[in-house]
Amino acid sequence: MDRIKQPLAGIMVALSVMCFAPLGEARDYLSTIGDVPLAEGLQELPDAGFVFDKPQGRIVQLTASHQAGVTQQALMAFYRDSLPNLGWQARQAGPNLLTFFRRGEILRLTFTADLVIFDLTPMVSQ
Repeated sequence: MDRIKQPLAGIMVALSVMCFAPLGEARDYLSTIGDVPLAEGLQELPDAGFVFDKPQGRIVQLTASHQAGVTQQALMAFYRDSLPNLGWQARQAGPNLLTFFRRGEILRLTFTADLVIFDLTPMVSQ
């Protein structure tokens, strides 16, 4: 009987992990910047952004609103922790700003009371 219970317990744990995303885990990604996660509690505003492709690279601005109870500090911590795992290197941070770079692009995240603004631009060569 123990030989049956042990595999079943493992299956139950695996199913619970797959069915219930832990708090703070991304469930989706930004529509136009497909490898930047959308933190839990954020909802992208489809009409509040733009995309512009130019020879030097793409320029993208996307905006997401966050639900009541989701703090700016929690969102900043989520992006500070998750973006380096996706190849983004932290560049600078401020009270309401995180900046990352990767493969010739800069990603700036500006945090306001109820919005997160994602700005992606090409790096300027100096």
